Amino acid sequence: MTGEIRTKSGITLTVESREAERGIEVSLRMRDRRRCILHWGLSLHEDAPWQIPPSALRPEGSRAFGRNALQTPFMPDNGGSRVTLRLGRDLRLPVLNFVLYFPEEDRWDNNSGRNYRVRLSLPGPKGPSPEEALKAETVDLDVAFQRVYGLGPDGRLAAALGRRGDGTCRLVLVTDMPGPLLLHWGVAVHRRNEWLTPPASMLPQGTTLPGDGSAETPFVMHEGLNRLILDFAPEDAPLGIDFVLRQPDTGRWIKERGRDFFVPVTMEAERPHTHLAEEIIRAETGDHSWTLMHRFNLCHDLLDDARGDAEGMAMLFVWLRFSAIRQLVWQRKYNTKPRELTHAQDRLTLKLAGLYVDEAESRELIRLMMTTLGRGGEGQRIRDEILHIMHRHHIKEVSGHFLEEWHQKLHNNATPDDIVICEAYLEFLRNDGDLDTFYRVLEAGGVTKERLESFDRPIKTPPDFVPHLKDALIHDFEEYLKLLRSVHSGTDLESAVNAARYLLDGGTGGLLDFILAHRDDQGAVVVDLVEVITRVRRIINRMLGAERDHARVRDLLYLDLALEEFMRIAVERNIHRRTETERLVRLVGPVIENIRFTHDSADLSGCLREWKRLEQEYSPGRDWSLHAKAVLDRAGRAVGAFIDHYYRMFQPKAELLGKAFNADPWSITLFTEEIVRGRPAFVLSMLLRRLDPVLRRRAELGDWQVISPGRGVGRVETVGSLGDVQGRRFETPVVIVADRVRGDEEPPEGVTAVITPDAVDLVSHVAVRARNAGLLFAVCYDSKCLERLKSLRGRLLSFTVTPSGDLEFEETGDDKAALPPRIRLGFRKVSRPEFTAYALSEEDFREGVVGGKSLNLTRLRGRLPDWIRLPASVALPFGVFERVLDLEANSGVRQRCLELASRLDRDAGETLAEIRKTVLELEYPEELPARLRSVMEGAGLAWPEWDEAWTCIKRVWASKWNERAYLSRRAAGIPDEDLYMAVLVQQVVEAEYSFVIHTVNPFTGDTDELFAEVVLGLGETLVGNYPGRALGFTRNKTRPGLRITSYPNKGTGLYGGGLIFRSDSNGEDLSGYAGAGLYDSVMLAPPREVPLDYTDEPLVWDEKFRLEILNRIADAGTAVETAMGSPQDIEGAFAGNAYYVVQARPQV
Repeated sequence: MTGEIRTKSGITLTVESREAERGIEVSLRMRDRRRCILHWGLSLHEDAPWQIPPSALRPEGSRAFGRNALQTPFMPDNGGSRVTLRLGRDLRLPVLNFVLYFPEEDRWDNNSGRNYRVRLSLPGPKGPSPEEALKAETVDLDVAFQRVYGLGPDGRLAAALGRRGDGTCRLVLVTDMPGPLLLHWGVAVHRRNEWLTPPASMLPQGTTLPGDGSAETPFVMHEGLNRLILDFAPEDAPLGIDFVLRQPDTGRWIKERGRDFFVPVTMEAERPHTHLAEEIIRAETGDHSWTLMHRFNLCHDLLDDARGDAEGMAMLFVWLRFSAIRQLVWQRKYNTKPRELTHAQDRLTLKLAGLYVDEAESRELIRLMMTTLGRGGEGQRIRDEILHIMHRHHIKEVSGHFLEEWHQKLHNNATPDDIVICEAYLEFLRNDGDLDTFYRVLEAGGVTKERLESFDRPIKTPPDFVPHLKDALIHDFEEYLKLLRSVHSGTDLESAVNAARYLLDGGTGGLLDFILAHRDDQGAVVVDLVEVITRVRRIINRMLGAERDHARVRDLLYLDLALEEFMRIAVERNIHRRTETERLVRLVGPVIENIRFTHDSADLSGCLREWKRLEQEYSPGRDWSLHAKAVLDRAGRAVGAFIDHYYRMFQPKAELLGKAFNADPWSITLFTEEIVRGRPAFVLSMLLRRLDPVLRRRAELGDWQVISPGRGVGRVETVGSLGDVQGRRFETPVVIVADRVRGDEEPPEGVTAVITPDAVDLVSHVAVRARNAGLLFAVCYDSKCLERLKSLRGRLLSFTVTPSGDLEFEETGDDKAALPPRIRLGFRKVSRPEFTAYALSEEDFREGVVGGKSLNLTRLRGRLPDWIRLPASVALPFGVFERVLDLEANSGVRQRCLELASRLDRDAGETLAEIRKTVLELEYPEELPARLRSVMEGAGLAWPEWDEAWTCIKRVWASKWNERAYLSRRAAGIPDEDLYMAVLVQQVVEAEYSFVIHTVNPFTGDTDELFAEVVLGLGETLVGNYPGRALGFTRNKTRPGLRITSYPNKGTGLYGGGLIFRSDSNGEDLSGYAGAGLYDSVMLAPPREVPLDYTDEPLVWDEKFRLEILNRIADAGTAVETAMGSPQDIEGAFAGNAYYVVQARPQV
């Protein structure tokens, strides 16, 4: 590559770069013969500090100028002068920075202070990646911890910790970060967040002790990577090792997203919340003095241990929530003055507000914690005001009266219970002294009569009613209730508005006044309320992003929490009214936006943008409803992911703490569910439940989607996931009702039907296998019907597909002939293939040498219209794997595979994984890459980095021992030794859209109608059953017009190019048995995962464009079917205004 730089000094520099054997060679040449010195350095990017290469790479005559720059003189060259830099491929510093110095004139040319820069196209390193190097280093380790950290533009850090054969512990760190590198480290002995000086026995050679409680150990270059190994005895093993990385040449410190790295050494360290749990349980379960004040003060202190640690912060929230729902004592052997309690609240909530400012990753948990706390405030007024009320109305302070007993309780230990007591007393007054009302309101608020009487200062006397004081007492206690709420209930709307009003402008204040004025309104106004709440929360969240003052942040947070809570209440109390569909539609966008204020995801953000555009075009018609269904289904997946996240985060901690606290069993079992019910995501789920049947009816969708129309008879078994029963053998016929289906499972033996609410791609492995085996496989969209099915667990049911495509079931007493007949396979045992060549070009493909994928492409070549393209292909035929395995160099691998294969019947799962791992250790003969390169170049395929290609080939071979493939062969009676694997090598079509066509509609069996699905990007999101639906459509082959059956809502698109190595066995596409999806295809360069946003996608919004694309895809399907002479399953792609068929097989 050659370029020119016109310098400020009038000299034109010619810059030439070329790839050299060990890296890159860069020449800077000028025609001027004046003495000139290149003052230069390399950097990661334009703004990064300069670095200098190792001494061995410095040009002759160079000298260091400080620590970050070199000075190299231009040397005479053909009437001009030149500097040549030879940079190693391991440097990974792609920016050359320089200025020019003219010593005879003592003049610098630094491009007016901006320096000159040249971007270098550095070749990739020849050596292994950090992950590959780590794998090699840990072969003999019993690995307990392994992780790869992203270091941004600097590269990656791979870390592993395990035990060696002699029992010693070893930590291995490998990184592709260039240049000299130090590990700045310490050990945690008692608590995870400790940083102590390591003992001398742990220090490797070359370690220094800077004197700050740390050690510094240099990394050593090994095979082009920085590597460091720490060995230590088990008795020296700390809880964990804390560290950061330091570049001594640049002074840079590298952390993990702003935090220290931490490698757990002991099991306790892997549960970072353990020490917190122990301290909490110790404080809560003794017989010592304990109140809310003590609890809040301890939480204040424990925040220092938990900060920056999501697990620790979650543990603190779970603890505080158990307190808030009255599962922990609020007072024991200690009287707390209200001002003391509010002082503790004040300290804790201000500290949480400070953490909210400083730790963005903890904000959701901090908000949850604040929902369990009052904001604090004027605690002394609680004591003073109750006395003022009593004195004002001449109520005597004598025992035996309700108000005096409550006064004594308030005086000695005010708690949130007092809000409920005040609410109950007010209802008692409004109902002219009705005690039943008083106790009913108490119960509803969680304060029983027994709880009143159990206080240290008990309330045993029921209130008395004085008619002439009724109105006055109602007025005074309504005001007193506001005071109690302002102190103890941070999310009380009116209190929060009053506390934060000083921060808001007049316009925002007016919006809050509207909310307060209409907070008790019913019906249609709820839509307006939610929209106004959302507007105010937008303003608040912008303010929270900029505000640094902790007190102001706290006031804004409590207002935001109060608005979020009120939004939920407003929708919940109106959702069951006869609300018009259009109003429900208007609510969806604001509710999603309210979720995103605190818990965002790519699915939610994509849904919100698409929904806002779709809402503007609202119509009760089929097409709009079908599109809306797609968006809301994606939103529903996001809600499900949110709920799963909360369960993983909170439920184990709730069970740990709850059992230690001896909490009520219901409070433990329902812990996370109750949290979820209080979040905006639950509001969205209610809206989806209301809208789903309406949209399904308008979109003309039934309650069922039959993927495979078999007849299922069997006893009902319910499972969380179909994978939970993979590999089992049922002796009697079984119908599986599974909450989740991934798509890659093998249906177990004895199963006659699979019913799931989880949308499944038609070409996923499990769908293909179900059709192949004659099993009934259906998706149920009616939650009530699904619950009814689950309630029939253990009962014998018979299922029938109706002519309309729905499913009917009834109880039966006959399970005879319930299992489908054993399928007679079209698999023919073949003798071991004769080895012909290590690689074949496409013209040499023939039956018995390569599999169906390769053969079908050969059959299509020259038989399709010119506008349909086929990718260039070569193959490693049958027998190559066996030939390589028989090499003397691979005798150890061969023997290990035989030993492992003999153990498959005893422990298939782990043994299969060991076989796959062993296959990856194969060595190649030199003839293999030479032959493959020759046929690839003949086919116009670019030659890849061989080591990477060889790994891909081995991964395809190893996939013969995938669990699903093994189970499928076992069920079909195919011996492992009779399965041979070819490898089809193709250029990946860098698809804008990918499609799968079934030339006979698989749902109806109509031979005159094809069905196709289209996704954005590569087709792996379709055949790999990534969550979500594709754009589906049908088209009749004999008359014009197509029908959209689903709009796309997959959340992820895959994009990429390069080569793909496809599995191509002799056990696929057989008569009565389709092995599609059993074996792996591997891309040389892994595809990029891109979150999808359909808001501006022309395939969704541009009808003319969509029809053109879909009709052309349908035409391609018809052409392939004609060429092959039978119905086909076809995979293809659209890229660069061209259509490609990449695979075709007989349709199952």
